[in-house]
Amino acid sequence: MISISPAPAEFPELPGPARRWTLTSVDGHTLSGYLPPWAGDDPSEHHVPVDQLAHRLADIHHSARFPGQTATVYTAADRSGRPSEQEIFSCTLDCTPYAELPDPRVPVANVHLCEESWFIDLDPEGLLQVADLLRAQADLLDRKVRPALIAAREDWASGTHSEPQGSP
Repeated sequence: MISISPAPAEFPELPGPARRWTLTSVDGHTLSGYLPPWAGDDPSEHHVPVDQLAHRLADIHHSARFPGQTATVYTAADRSGRPSEQEIFSCTLDCTPYAELPDPRVPVANVHLCEESWFIDLDPEGLLQVADLLRAQADLLDRKVRPALIAAREDWASGTHSEPQGSP
């Protein structure tokens, strides 16, 4: 048994022009860096303890979320044994520019499948509905997420993200 909700009619646009983030320590030292236009949150902080600046820099994470598909699925987390609405195959663009190596320091795409959930008892029509759902999400990945990832990587490669500016 499966029920599929239609995909959103319009995909939300990524945020506008590039910005800068700033970390300011309690003694007035600042670090500043590139904040990509697609990043949803600004990691800027003020009054950071001096001994925490390096940790805060390493924790900077840029992210943009892309919706998945909603399906009625059975999950082990629901003790009632009844199906529940779950978002599946949602995606994020992520970049942790000061991550410890060998973690990537460039934008990557991450696809969240669906934890501890499965489709069961699918008849041919139900299986066709799952295939349609996967095609719809594949279209989103191909038409929206992939171009956004390519643009994010090109933007990142342009050098505008360089090392943080300022004095620690």
